[in-house]
Amino acid sequence: MANPGKHLFTFAVIADSHVTEAEAAAKAAVDISFDPNRQELGNARSRYVVHAINRLAPDFLVHLGDITHPGPGSVEYDDSARQFHDVYAGLTCPLHLVPGNHDVGEKLFPAVPGGQSNYYIVTDETIAAYERTFQPQFFSFEHADCLFIVINAMILNSGLDSEVAQRDWLEALLADNDGRRVFVFSHYPPFLADPAETEHYDAIDEPGRGWLLQLLQRYRVEAYFAGHVHNYFDNRYADTRYYVLPSICFQRHDYHALFSVGPGRGQGIYDVAKLGYAVVDVYEVGHATRILRTYGATTWPGETPPVEPSRVPPVDPVDPPAGTLGIDLSEAWCNTADVRTPWGLDPFQRKVVRNDYPLLALNEMAVRRLRVPFDDLLNNRTRTRMEDLNAMGYVFTVVSFGVPTDAIVETMSDFAALVEHWEVVVPLTEAKAVVDAITDSASLPPQVHLNAYRPEAAGSSVNHGLRVDGRSAVEAVLALDHASQIIGGIVFGIARDEQVASAILSARATIDGTGVTASAHLPFASGHARPDGEMTDLNRLAEAVAAAVALPEVDVFVDNFTEIDRGYFFRRGLVDRLYNPGKGSHVVRHLHAALGPRCTLGAQHAVAGWRTIALDLSGTSAALILPDSEMSIDRLPGDVHGGDRDGNGQRIDLVSGEISDVSWTLDAGGTGPAIVLAQPTICDGPVLVTL
Repeated sequence: MANPGKHLFTFAVIADSHVTEAEAAAKAAVDISFDPNRQELGNARSRYVVHAINRLAPDFLVHLGDITHPGPGSVEYDDSARQFHDVYAGLTCPLHLVPGNHDVGEKLFPAVPGGQSNYYIVTDETIAAYERTFQPQFFSFEHADCLFIVINAMILNSGLDSEVAQRDWLEALLADNDGRRVFVFSHYPPFLADPAETEHYDAIDEPGRGWLLQLLQRYRVEAYFAGHVHNYFDNRYADTRYYVLPSICFQRHDYHALFSVGPGRGQGIYDVAKLGYAVVDVYEVGHATRILRTYGATTWPGETPPVEPSRVPPVDPVDPPAGTLGIDLSEAWCNTADVRTPWGLDPFQRKVVRNDYPLLALNEMAVRRLRVPFDDLLNNRTRTRMEDLNAMGYVFTVVSFGVPTDAIVETMSDFAALVEHWEVVVPLTEAKAVVDAITDSASLPPQVHLNAYRPEAAGSSVNHGLRVDGRSAVEAVLALDHASQIIGGIVFGIARDEQVASAILSARATIDGTGVTASAHLPFASGHARPDGEMTDLNRLAEAVAAAVALPEVDVFVDNFTEIDRGYFFRRGLVDRLYNPGKGSHVVRHLHAALGPRCTLGAQHAVAGWRTIALDLSGTSAALILPDSEMSIDRLPGDVHGGDRDGNGQRIDLVSGEISDVSWTLDAGGTGPAIVLAQPTICDGPVLVTL
């Protein structure tokens, strides 16, 4: 996001705790499709979240509904409500509750007349029970001159008197606060992927949906938070950001239809990497929402929560790194799936939704520079999503292969506002044909980054781009007629046997004084996912991030985003096939945050078993340690630190993000100055030590 100015305050949002008394029995009585053993974890997961939020100390917490699991009118409802109040009594910030369908009853859903006999439909009586037990069904509150609105989505389209009352109240409230910053909270989202999507069980139906969207658009509501689906969705409609949050309790297994792998234990309900909550930082201009994964962590009654280690915080949106790593999205990044609600509420229509877990992974890594094939620009669905992401701060490089036709040039011109760079992949001998094709066109596409295809190079992702020392080839291309008007950048390919940071520095030197920019591409993972190559993969990735931050004038792209576990070339990815973070994802995330807004590359040293790269982080000396294998390191080269004194620093494990203190002394003896660590640092992956 653009510089948002001063940080104002922070709030947290959770969804779908499904707290249950006599958990297994109550759950089995309602829905036998769930594993009753799983329910024993629900309250313990809520207890953990209470402790985690207390550590964060937000200004307030909003719960998006499905507070309890047994519905109003069931024999377990009152006991479960008491259990909820007991679990959340330890919360140290104000708590605002949103009614969910398990709290006041289901919305009126007529697809299966009489088919909801096992569910409690929202009525005046269920609403009254909720308000006696919890909070008003709709209300507003203020904080730091922002307005926060809680609505009851279950009563939209219900015909109840309270629907009219809520409608009149909301319209008047927004009119009276026109021009203020407004955040809305609801259990149901208006939609999951498309405002025009078919009506289904998991969103607000028409005409309530259209009325609500128009109202929020008219008053330029800043953000809308919803739950219910137990999965992550992130949308933008008009000026409003629409978030659908995961559950803190369990994953809804029907949404594993989004993934092209088996759902695993409990048909996906135990995919604990999908569990989490949101923390929202509000700034003078805009807000930043981050999802914190809990991985199903628990705190049992009477148990003292463990002391959490210090970890690297996320990237600061006020002062982000000058440059960040780019990712090649050659694999699917916004696929859709037809998700059928398994208990029979959607049998007559399609519920086609988009998989937003790739976006969540990109957000966590603070990656904003994306490389996509030209096909994504032609496809209306992916192009529309590119427009959304562009408005959210993402920038795109679009890549096409071969000398561009008139139709390709015209398409690139039509959507130039979406494209930062147009990368054209051709053999070097066809560079003139590329320049001529664009020069002869009446359209004005984005400037081209020329990617010289090298068929003689081995490997599926290194046979492109000039060698980093190819100055003569660059000069020859730029000497072509009209090349200076057409070609704005040159792509360099970094082979696996090249040291990444040195190669990127060489690429920048190669284009120095030519008037074009450099783009460096490297494969993250080795072919066939060799087990012994994982450390090398992570080290190369860490080098690439450091170089991208230190050299923002160079675009640095890596693949693979998603692991490739089938076909001819198996490879590790930054995320797995469920789009859950892998070690590579963690390295990118933690290093982007740890390097800060500015970073300078220094001396590089190689000794038996490991390498170091000296870094300057806005005046703080640091060393990036890249071990060949798990090992203990007790000293660093002296020139990673410019001072002449002993001192203290920090060790950051770039896979876990854990921070620990280190102390060190300068040793001028032996073969040269060295930094001797008081406690040897164990490296089982790349490590950053600040001094």
